Amino acid sequence: MTETPVIASIDPDRLAPDAADPSVSAVMRDEVVFCLPSTPIDAIAKLMADNVLSEIVVLLDRRPVGYVRQEEIIDRLVDGDVAIAGSDFAVRPPTTDVLARDVLRPQPLLVDENQRLSEVIALMAQQQRRLAIVTHDDETPVGMVTPREVAGHAVSLAPEGAYA
Repeated sequence: MTETPVIASIDPDRLAPDAADPSVSAVMRDEVVFCLPSTPIDAIAKLMADNVLSEIVVLLDRRPVGYVRQEEIIDRLVDGDVAIAGSDFAVRPPTTDVLARDVLRPQPLLVDENQRLSEVIALMAQQQRRLAIVTHDDETPVGMVTPREVAGHAVSLAPEGAYA
């Protein structure tokens, strides 16, 4: 016999989750766009632009160690520390010595894959974040949530023809 009270075992949120508030794993982007601490920030800017991100997680040994915000890159660009140019980015060498580790912010927003979407949105708003990294129990990243995924979910809830 378990020590879980009967009332807790029949929690309606666990038995039949609200379609409007699914687990974050149902809404997340299934890929994790990331960089390493040694990634030059011009390469980070390209990754962010290509993936429509304003923050990017920094991984070391597949573990989140921090994040970089677009503001840090823009500040370095304005200061003249970095030049971002051309579409030949993939074949040319980095144009800066500034690396992710130089602009790294600690504590990326990590959320469990089973958390409700409403909880994750509240955390993102509370911490003024635009990226939540979705993890398994062992903090291995399995996906990410940005305002883009949240908006996509909101649109999917709208009655048919509401945005026509």
